[in-house]
Amino acid sequence: MSEHHDPLMSTAQPEAGRRRFFRLVGAGAGTLAAGTLPLVSPQAFAATNHVMGEPQPAFALDPSILYMNVGTTGSTPVHLLKAFDDYNREVARNPRETLGGTTPMRQAIAAGFGCETEELVMTYNTTDGMNKILAGVELNAGDEIITTNHEHPGGNGPMNLLAWRKGVVIKRVELPVGNNQTAQDYVNLFAAAITAKTKAFVFSAPTFLTGTMLPYKRLAMLAQQNNIMTIVDGAHATGMFNIKFHETGIDFWGCSGHKWQCGPGGTGILYIRNRVSSFNPRPLFNFWPTNTNNTALTGPRTNANAASYQIGTRVQSIGNPNYPMLKVLSECCTWWDEIGRAAIEAHDLALSAYLKQKIAQVWGTAKLYSPMGDPELVSALTSFNPFHGPSLALAAGSGAATAESAQSSTFVERLRTQYGIVIRNTAVPVPGSTAAHHPVRISTHLFHSTQDVDRLVASMRELTKLMLAGR
Repeated sequence: MSEHHDPLMSTAQPEAGRRRFFRLVGAGAGTLAAGTLPLVSPQAFAATNHVMGEPQPAFALDPSILYMNVGTTGSTPVHLLKAFDDYNREVARNPRETLGGTTPMRQAIAAGFGCETEELVMTYNTTDGMNKILAGVELNAGDEIITTNHEHPGGNGPMNLLAWRKGVVIKRVELPVGNNQTAQDYVNLFAAAITAKTKAFVFSAPTFLTGTMLPYKRLAMLAQQNNIMTIVDGAHATGMFNIKFHETGIDFWGCSGHKWQCGPGGTGILYIRNRVSSFNPRPLFNFWPTNTNNTALTGPRTNANAASYQIGTRVQSIGNPNYPMLKVLSECCTWWDEIGRAAIEAHDLALSAYLKQKIAQVWGTAKLYSPMGDPELVSALTSFNPFHGPSLALAAGSGAATAESAQSSTFVERLRTQYGIVIRNTAVPVPGSTAAHHPVRISTHLFHSTQDVDRLVASMRELTKLMLAGR
């Protein structure tokens, strides 16, 4: 494989694992034009510039479909699909086979996520992790959770259960939408909602509705200053971002294994902070292991027993798990580590910035529901509407709201059936509008290229013109 000698490229930048990945992925990773992505640092941008050798299929994606809905689910790499089949056959041949057990699997991936083995649990999806967290923290009648109006049902469900069964108070801050946002805006919203009864922040980073990456480090600092625990729905963080859990300062992360991380369906990553550090010097709040074989035997993890309490092992223990599925998740995570999580993040975000710039050129920044101006808020999820922007006021139950929803659904369906491109739309609460807006949501991942983005934008532009002309 020939190397691309970009003047921005550090001579120490191309790791062997990353070179091997981009040789495998072939034409699936693109070359970005220098100077077009001001939101990405020169070092990170340089990591996305490649010249491909002969392509080998790293992923089994249908070549006739441009799949850009990784935010719903990813694609497991080909070599791990083979391993999955082998592991299942091994367990079927010997049903007592554990493939080494889950502890070595967690040990293999903990360093890549910047945490200790005993802080990590391989779960069955983000919802599973969020339920384990919210069922295990000590929250009682009158205690307040500050959350947002952009949360996923996987977090809303267990929060609502706490409200219904225990009398916990749920307070929702109304998030801004569009490109006119700053990281400090979110800190101010949460800070204004704090009272003496506030016990937890629960928020998504990034949000699944617009892809806004909430400033979790700033919010973690705010929480620490006010003796508040932090719980993050990170369904789109693992596999997209180079997340180092300790360095986030967050207490709990519930994350996905099958979206951007591209593990098998029904996999997730759960982080439970079990260490104090300069990033979070406060002891963890008392936490009860939930959905575990060990609950009746151990009691809660407290400050007194933190050093000896193996929280990850206790929460991981649920009887007989799906060992092949969890082993493939572990191996997918170590493959990400070999490629380089920083390089993957740089690639994903650079493509997202490239897409946002294309959208701004064709439709204008006023049509964006995702921020692009503050680098702290960007992710590889891009949300926009080719027909209107967040400034449109829609009344709940009105004909205009019904028409807007139908128009968005038609756009997504026609893009799939007529152009072979798969994206999705979402229902976004927008300040000043009593009815939700329905922008489309696009994922740019490591198996995408600038050519894919160009094809998408050209197709959406043509379809927009057709629909506006009534065709």
